[in-house]
Amino acid sequence: MQDGIYLTPKIATLQNRATPYRGEWIIYQYANREYRAIHEVPQLNGERKAVESLSLSTLSDTQIFSSYLSSHGCQKVGDI
Repeated sequence: MQDGIYLTPKIATLQNRATPYRGEWIIYQYANREYRAIHEVPQLNGERKAVESLSLSTLSDTQIFSSYLSSHGCQKVGDI
């Protein structure tokens, strides 16, 4: 995803390690302090496809959503 000419920074990536074929939830922060969680799944050709998108209003909302995903088996993957 891009925001203008710059890549939108990821603030978190979460994945269920037991079912990696289900993809990852990636949380992005936009310059205007808006946040979006995008669920991407791998395709047979190696690319990733966005299958769900969720707007989050505040940083607190991103933390709540991350906690929700964690309670369903997801773990943070390598980002901040």
